[in-house]
Amino acid sequence: MSKPTLFQLRLVSRQLGDIAQRWAYRSLRLEGHGSSAERFAKIAYSPKLRDLVWELTIDTWIGPGFAYHSNEGYKIPEAFMNNLPHLRCFGNLKVLHLRFSEYCGEDDDDRSGLALEETWNFRYRVLDTICHCVAGMWTKERQVQIDKRMEQEWEPGYSYPDEDSSLPSGQVIHLKELTITNLADYHEPALSEAWKKVITLPSLIDLKLLVTTESCDPAPENSIYFKERYEFFENLPRSWLSPAVANNLRVLSLYYGDYWGWFPKMDFRSLALGQDSPFPHLKVLALGNYVFSHEWQVEWLASIGRDNSSGGLEELYLDDCPVLFKARQVGPFSSSDPGYPDPKAVLGPNYNPETREYPMRWNHILIRWAESMKGLKVFRMGHGTWYGVPDDTLMAIKYDGSYDGVSSDVREHHASHQLHRSFACPAPIDEDDDEDAELVWKAGRHLHGAGMKESRGWQMQYIEYDIGLGPTQWIEPRRPYDGPFAPEDGTLAKDDAAFKALMTAIEARASA
Repeated sequence: MSKPTLFQLRLVSRQLGDIAQRWAYRSLRLEGHGSSAERFAKIAYSPKLRDLVWELTIDTWIGPGFAYHSNEGYKIPEAFMNNLPHLRCFGNLKVLHLRFSEYCGEDDDDRSGLALEETWNFRYRVLDTICHCVAGMWTKERQVQIDKRMEQEWEPGYSYPDEDSSLPSGQVIHLKELTITNLADYHEPALSEAWKKVITLPSLIDLKLLVTTESCDPAPENSIYFKERYEFFENLPRSWLSPAVANNLRVLSLYYGDYWGWFPKMDFRSLALGQDSPFPHLKVLALGNYVFSHEWQVEWLASIGRDNSSGGLEELYLDDCPVLFKARQVGPFSSSDPGYPDPKAVLGPNYNPETREYPMRWNHILIRWAESMKGLKVFRMGHGTWYGVPDDTLMAIKYDGSYDGVSSDVREHHASHQLHRSFACPAPIDEDDDEDAELVWKAGRHLHGAGMKESRGWQMQYIEYDIGLGPTQWIEPRRPYDGPFAPEDGTLAKDDAAFKALMTAIEARASA
């Protein structure tokens, strides 16, 4: 039932009220606008209600009346910031979703072109406060130290007491799932022991990250010269995906706002150093905007999850993950890892592009996976809703009634930037399908998101790179309405045959 219905049901009888109340407070939001922070604090102070909260969304958004990245005069949401430490009260919390703005960078950085509201310091303060609460390490003294980093941006007015016997302290919140939307592509070297404790919790088995790109106006093609993004991916195997994290995960979703894997390079091989298998217990993997270019990537994916109950990945989702077939990039290329650009050369003073071709094709990949990924039960590839909101989700929300009386701007915000969470949801309704769309919406099939469009044009894509182009250096040869594309004649037929063989093997395995 929708929340309004649940709250009404509480008035029917004591017995129904107890049942409805457990579901009405199962999920909670803390946002940077309206009365959200005050309501969050009231529930935190109530032992009866706070123990009912199982899922929490923390969203830094300050509401529909403000346009980010537009020099409107941003004011840090003080009530949100001051009430954030009350997170430590929700000891039964299992699922935590953290949402930042899609625009990231430094406010005083001329490269961005416009003022950036959620700076590195802002994001650090929010994330480190959350980690101290979850890890059971929060104290007011530690909060003061965290806030010192924001002294020039914010003068906090503390609204919480030093000691309060009604609030729990020192308890570790054993999260099972952590989702971060619009994590900055910036490696934060100052993250605390609290962060390390949270990210390595034995209970944390589900991690979903959507990484946003650093803003660069009015010339977005110059974002390739931001060294922060290369440092982020270089350190990823030792930070968010360290062995202590990887060994526990059952579900992993990694999405980036730009193409990644080749440049910026993501070397997953370093995750398995000293281990027989990377992500030994992983069952579900979703990648967004990940570029395939080298044979080791194919073998690495096939080696994941060797210690789980299926002997390998059970579900694999590829959202806009193309194969690179040609690249014109500043040289010299890496001498230690052939075929990869050298960031030092790209960021250096010399402009001497080199052109390279890459022989990998989708049929090579799929044939290999059909042979090696014996545990695979679900394989989906296509195109998710990277920008905007899936229409089917908005309509499902409308018919659900959970947002009755809520503005359309708030509805759209809540349903946006969810593709790293909704990859396994049913695909959007195809206009050519015979389904009655209204019946599907009323049934709530897309209430929690829409998955990928899986038409042939969105599958088995190829891509090209040219350093001399803008606003993006990535060349998508054809869009789906032009039909599928391959670099040479005969490849499309081979790709289709390999895809069919893989899907046939998966279907046979699922029905066995």
